Amino acid sequence: MNFRKQFLKDGHQLSELKYKTPWYPVVPYFAFIASLLSCVLIWFDPTQRVALYYTIPFVLVCYLGHRFWLRRKDNEVVKEAE
Repeated sequence: MNFRKQFLKDGHQLSELKYKTPWYPVVPYFAFIASLLSCVLIWFDPTQRVALYYTIPFVLVCYLGHRFWLRRKDNEVVKEAE
């Protein structure tokens, strides 16, 4: 959601974007709220609760792994530039 703010801050115009998300600010917020509601409703179903126990740590591990992988790639680019 911060992409557009940073894009405009860098001096670009929204007309420069090749792809425009239909109903822009509504779609990301709706997706976030729907995902959060889904997690809350899963919590109330005892047969599905185990999905939260395994999914939330899995997503965190994937997120952190991706973040460290990107940081490593950024360091490699900096070393190549020197």
